[in-house]
Amino acid sequence: MDQGSAMNAPVAQPATQSMRDHAHAMWSKRPGLLRGRNLWIVGGALLVLLALWFMFKGDGNANPYRTAPVDRGAISRSVSATGTLQPVVSANVGSTVSGPVQRVEVDYNTPVRVGQVLARIDPTSFQQRVTQLQASLAQAQAQYATANADYQRYVALSNAGFASAQLMQQQRAARDTASAAVAGARANLASAQTDLSRTVIRSPINGVVVDKQVSVGQSVAASFQAATLFTIAQDLSHLQANISVDEADIGDVRQGQEVQFTVDAFPDRDFRGVVSQVRQQGVSDQGVVSYTVVVTADNPDQTLLPGMTANADIVIERQNDVLRVPTTALRFRPSDPDVAARGQALLRGNGQRGGAAGAQSGGQRGNWSGGGQGDGRGGQRMVQQMAQQLQLTPAQQATVQQAVQSAMQNAPPPSADGTTDRRGMMRELRQAALAALQPSLTAQQRQLLAQIQQGGDPRREVRNQAVVWVLRGNLPTPVVVWTGIADNTNTLLYSGLNENDQVIIGGGPPAQTQQRNASPFGGPRGPGGGRGFRAG
Repeated sequence: MDQGSAMNAPVAQPATQSMRDHAHAMWSKRPGLLRGRNLWIVGGALLVLLALWFMFKGDGNANPYRTAPVDRGAISRSVSATGTLQPVVSANVGSTVSGPVQRVEVDYNTPVRVGQVLARIDPTSFQQRVTQLQASLAQAQAQYATANADYQRYVALSNAGFASAQLMQQQRAARDTASAAVAGARANLASAQTDLSRTVIRSPINGVVVDKQVSVGQSVAASFQAATLFTIAQDLSHLQANISVDEADIGDVRQGQEVQFTVDAFPDRDFRGVVSQVRQQGVSDQGVVSYTVVVTADNPDQTLLPGMTANADIVIERQNDVLRVPTTALRFRPSDPDVAARGQALLRGNGQRGGAAGAQSGGQRGNWSGGGQGDGRGGQRMVQQMAQQLQLTPAQQATVQQAVQSAMQNAPPPSADGTTDRRGMMRELRQAALAALQPSLTAQQRQLLAQIQQGGDPRREVRNQAVVWVLRGNLPTPVVVWTGIADNTNTLLYSGLNENDQVIIGGGPPAQTQQRNASPFGGPRGPGGGRGFRAG
C-alpha cells in the first residue's frame, strides 16, 4: 500500500495543477464579461432617459417656428401678361404673277440686301407675250405713219382749195385713231414687260429671311391675291412683343413703363423691354375684353427669336430702399384656433381704435371721430402719403406732422348723435398741412404737387391692414401692420415693425400639441411640467 501510494503521488499532482490553472483562467475572464454587461445596462438606461426627454420635454421644440427678418430693399407692383415676339419691321415678299418656280436663290436665315434676287419664276410665257405686244406696237406705229402721211397730203390739198372741211375732219380722225392705237399698244407692251420683270422676286428691304414658303418646281397662283413666298425681318437686334392685357389692368399701363419678361427657351434669364404703344381697340374673346400692348426689347446677341412666347411683367410702380416683410408672413396663422382668434380680435380692435400705424408713430387720436378712427385711417395716413408722393425730407415731415396734430387738436367735437363730417375734416387737415409745407417746397416738389392735384399721378397707392406673428417668449404674438404693394416674394411695410424684426413664416406645433403643452392654469407648461412629474 505504501509503495502504491508512493507510486501514485507523482501522477495526482499534475491533475491538481491543471484544474487550478483552468479555474484561474475562468476567473481572469470574468471582469471582461462584467464590463460588457455593464455597457449594455448603461446604454439601455440612456435610451430610456432619451425617450423620456423626447416624450415630456421635447414636444415644445419638435415643431419649431420658421422665421424671416424684415429687411430693406426694392419692391414693385406689376401686371402679368403673355404675348408673342416678332420683328419690329418685317416684310412679306410675294408674287403678283403666276407660274412655276424656276430657281430659289436664298434659304432660311440668309442675309439679304435691297434688290437682291430671292427667286425666279419661269418667264417663258411672259417673254412670249412681250414679243407679241412688241409686234402689235410695230403694226400700230406703221398704221399711224400711213394715217399721218394721208393727213398731211390732205392738209396741202386743203390749203390749195381742193379738199373740203368734212374730208379734212375724216383724215384728222383717222390719224388720231392710229395715234391712240400706238399708245394702247405701247401701254400693253409696258404692262407685259412689267409682268416679265416680276418673274424675278427681289428683296424690298435689308434683313434676314425668317420664313420660306416656296421651292423649285412649285406653281405660284396669284389670280386673286399675291402669294407670300418669303418673310424677311429687317433687324433682329430689336424685337417687339404684342401682349394681351386684361381690361381690369389696362388702366395702369402707360407708354414708357419698364417690362421684365422671360421666354420658355431661357427660363432662368430675365429680359427687359419698354412699353412703346397701348392700342385702344379692345378684343373680346368669350366675353373677356383685352387690349394689345406693344413692348419693344433690345436683342443685341440675337438670343431671342421671332415666335417665342414672352411671359411679361409690366412694372406699374417701383419703390427702392423700403421696408419689406415676407409675403408668407401675412398668410401665416397659428394652428391653435384660440391663438389665431387673438390676432383677429386685435385687428378688429385696432381698426376701431384707429390702426397700429398711427399709434406707433406717436400721433394723437383724432377727437373729431365718434367711431374712434385715428391716425391709421386719417391724419397719419395722409402724412405718410404726402411724404411718399412729394418725397419730403425728415424736417418737412416733422412740419407736416405738427400741422396735422395742431389741426386735429382744434377740431370741433362730434355732434350729439356721435356723427362727424370726416371728409370735411380731412380736407381741413390737408389744407393745414399744405399751408405749413408751402414755404419749404422745392421746385421739383411743387411740380409733383401740381401733378397730384391735377390727377396726373397714375399710381394708385395700396394700403392694407394685416396681422403678422412674431416670437416673444417662444410664443407667437400678433402684431398689426400697414402694408402696401407686393411682388412675388415681399410686401411693402409702412409701419408696425422695424428692420431686422423676425416674423413667423411657417412651422410651429399642431393644435393638439399646443393644447397638450398648455398649463391647466392658462400659461405655457414649464420645464418640469410634463405629465407624471409633479412636485412633492
